[in-house]
Amino acid sequence: FLRQEDLYYADGSVILLAAHAGKTHAFRVHKSVLGSHSKVFADMFALPSTAENEKYDGVDLVQMPDDAKDLEDLLRALYYPGTILSMLENRNPLAAIKYKGILLLSQKYFVRVLQKLLRARFRADWPSTLPEWDKLMEHYASLSASAVPQHDAASQFIDNRMLEPASAIRLAREANIPEILPAAFYMLSTISPFMDFDALRSSQPPPVTDSQGIVLLWQPGERSARWGLLTPDDWLCLARGRHSMMDFAQVFEQQEGQCICDSQICIQQNNKKKLLKGHPQDLLRVLKEIGSQQAPPQYPCYNALQALASRSTETRSVLWENLSYYFGLPGADDDQNDDDDDGVALVEGEFMDG
Repeated sequence: FLRQEDLYYADGSVILLAAHAGKTHAFRVHKSVLGSHSKVFADMFALPSTAENEKYDGVDLVQMPDDAKDLEDLLRALYYPGTILSMLENRNPLAAIKYKGILLLSQKYFVRVLQKLLRARFRADWPSTLPEWDKLMEHYASLSASAVPQHDAASQFIDNRMLEPASAIRLAREANIPEILPAAFYMLSTISPFMDFDALRSSQPPPVTDSQGIVLLWQPGERSARWGLLTPDDWLCLARGRHSMMDFAQVFEQQEGQCICDSQICIQQNNKKKLLKGHPQDLLRVLKEIGSQQAPPQYPCYNALQALASRSTETRSVLWENLSYYFGLPGADDDQNDDDDDGVALVEGEFMDG
């Protein structure tokens, strides 16, 4: 057995065995500690030991079906809460991958406070309102603007400091956190499927070509995603969402009448057509740009531009509120009445206080 020394207590009353990468890891811990945090563990350890029970080092030996690394994270959180909680900083780009295992185990073994803390953190990371989305995008824009090109391509990946949507979708699906899906799917829809997060960061990135065989070059500041984490159902939702938003953009363009200037270079007409240019398109960003368009009162298109700006602002709200519908996502339910609306700081205090 591979012993994790700081989770192998001489006075521990049970040894938990779990495998990872073909190796068995041993954790000698206390039934009382685990039982105080988890009713599942409490019930499991309530049964008296018998002669038939497998033992090691004089205590009960339990073979766990879980991944050893995930189990280690769970045990470390119970014994050293500050170690894990300090790693859950706001909008950690790797959180959805690093902490999915411990979240799933906290749900499996009903470690309620830890479960609430992790779920609250993931919910807080992803915007649930349009103002929250705009604030996050402004922050990302500042990151891109402040980026200093380096000779090492890996240092230019701005999205190393940004939320990664595909891993968040995988987390939300497996841990049943549907509230983060609309923002995650929308963010993913604005990223080219040819820009793969892991492939671009490999020592020898493979050449990327589009459907016409044209070689695509990654540009500093361009977003990427872990596309390999998506399931067929995820791809279907993404395709539906992109199709719906393209229809949405076309309807918006058609609903606005011809400007009185009747010019081929009319700013109003060009603004509307921005929604139909390029793919994938960030409609929320383009609508915000159109909504903030300014023109002097004496400009021939002034009234039309003012009306278009107002319409764009209203349309952004409609688009945001209907993201779940466009992507065909499940609605957020009561989530098993687990009171997950508690703030992260409040739940952290509850966990740290035991």
